[in-house]
Amino acid sequence: MKKIILILLAALAVIFIVKNCSPNSSNTSINGYTGVVSDVEGNVLVLTSGVRARLLGVEANRVDVEMFLRSQFLGKKVILYADSHSKDQHLLSSNQTVDVYVVEDSVKTYCINRQVVREYPDCYHEIEIFDSTGWVLPNAAPVEKKNLALYMKQRTFLIQTPEGIGTGFFINENGLAVTNWHVLAPGQEKNSTAFLYQDSPDDSQVYSDKKRNFKNILWSSDIKGLDITIVSVDLENNEKVPYFDIVKRRPNQGDKVATYGNPKGLTASYSSGVLSAFRSDPINPQRDVQVLQYDMATNGGNSGGPVCDIYGQIIAIHEMGDKSAQGINYGIDALQLRAVLDKLGLKYGGK
Repeated sequence: MKKIILILLAALAVIFIVKNCSPNSSNTSINGYTGVVSDVEGNVLVLTSGVRARLLGVEANRVDVEMFLRSQFLGKKVILYADSHSKDQHLLSSNQTVDVYVVEDSVKTYCINRQVVREYPDCYHEIEIFDSTGWVLPNAAPVEKKNLALYMKQRTFLIQTPEGIGTGFFINENGLAVTNWHVLAPGQEKNSTAFLYQDSPDDSQVYSDKKRNFKNILWSSDIKGLDITIVSVDLENNEKVPYFDIVKRRPNQGDKVATYGNPKGLTASYSSGVLSAFRSDPINPQRDVQVLQYDMATNGGNSGGPVCDIYGQIIAIHEMGDKSAQGINYGIDALQLRAVLDKLGLKYGGK
């Protein structure tokens, strides 16, 4: 009886997959077509529907490539995109081989084609790719910043309050910004000021023409919680500001990271290091907050500043350093910030 039930369930699963994944006419567009990877043959992802997705720009008959694809994408749901210059923009049959860019549905960052080429650069076939460097989701694909310090400077600012100084950073062009609660608590915004930095990479001073007021605090959580304040900066004359994207998933231990801020009043200062560990709050174990530990040099005045990966994406909000030790610093995991922003329905970079 148990075997019969299992067989019936398997049959229903097959019917569901075929019904939802199989092209049923010549009008089925390649762009946006979804399926699940059931097998890999060289540079071809075989979907459960029968469609064979050959990765544009990736050399065929490479055992190393096939093994990489098997290890990473078997059983994963993917989305196909045709090159805009290709004559084949529609599926004609359920077992057709199509030349495409492929994106993992649950992640939507790098297309799989690019991931393979980054892993095995000598398998790249440039002649096959016409669309911009092979990206199918250019807004979602991070690019390593050639001048990360300048990139961070353009998106970060000094916060001056009656209690002292700290750092904040923008997450959309209209002045939505983030800092620590212990830098800018509710009630302080009317008596506090944001100073944007100079555009010149050689000028680390702050000037009165870059002074901006705060509109209002949209959300905050004190030091027993996330120690985050989300605030709106009052921009001038329809001014738009550069802003950071927030990562969609955690970086890896050992990744390079950087921060920007105002340590000990030394405005517009850049510091870099590596991601050391992921932890619960080591100072207050009762606090339900995930933090990233990193070995960058920070001091008072860095609080509330951005912590970025090499792509300029926010991975954490700097919170504190261990004053009893060297090179031990902590920032609040940015995925927790994403959750708050999504719950509030706010527009932000990287959403």
